[in-house]
Amino acid sequence: MMNIFKKIKINNYTYFFIILCALCGYLKNITIILSICIFHELGHIIFIKIFNYEINSVEILPFGGYTEINKKINTSINKDLVIASGGIIAQIILLICIYFLKSYFHPLTYHLIVNYNFILMVFNLIPIIPLDGSKIMNLLLEKFLSYHLSYYLNIIISIISLIIFSIINYIYKIDNYLIITFLIYKIIMAYKNYRYFENRFLIERYLEDFSYHKIDNHTKRIKDLKKNVLHFFKENNHYIKENKKIENLLYKRE
Repeated sequence: MMNIFKKIKINNYTYFFIILCALCGYLKNITIILSICIFHELGHIIFIKIFNYEINSVEILPFGGYTEINKKINTSINKDLVIASGGIIAQIILLICIYFLKSYFHPLTYHLIVNYNFILMVFNLIPIIPLDGSKIMNLLLEKFLSYHLSYYLNIIISIISLIIFSIINYIYKIDNYLIITFLIYKIIMAYKNYRYFENRFLIERYLEDFSYHKIDNHTKRIKDLKKNVLHFFKENNHYIKENKKIENLLYKRE
């Protein structure tokens, strides 16, 4: 566990924001926010370690964190759902603990912790890339739809959610322009990186022998491949396994 703490890095913008908040008299506020963010990331980390995945890095941003996992795309959807929900689960546990320990806190500090915890929890559940809500949404889509369709639907849902989020911020005069800019950037990068992730998805299925829970004998296109499902394609009145179909596609791309 100590090795994981060595992988936790504070983003340079976070240091700048801490100094800015300290100069403006909001040191307690930013300390509470960052503590909740770290606790949130620890929730992800615990489940990542339970499922024996490797953590590359954990970066703490001014209003959140990002844990980079070294794992394959074609892993269990249910395990990935648990990992994606780990941060929210940790915040719920934190909320319960704070409630039973509230007599040890100053009333103002207690309300700050509860309010910030609630705000960060709700914000993280918004289905906008790269928030947890988007990861959960994408994984739920992957339970029923192809990897290709789930990826693009998640981008569309993110754009719609971001527009609604921006309108709400405009109506209530909330200055979240930096956060909105960051989210726009992440959505654009997700769109640009689709080809890279699609190739990874296909190469993994070509090279690796995964445990599949279902078999689909009616697949028509490579883009119809689903996670956790083994596909067969019908060609010339006989069936070929998906890795052979992927092999043909990869050779065509060369």
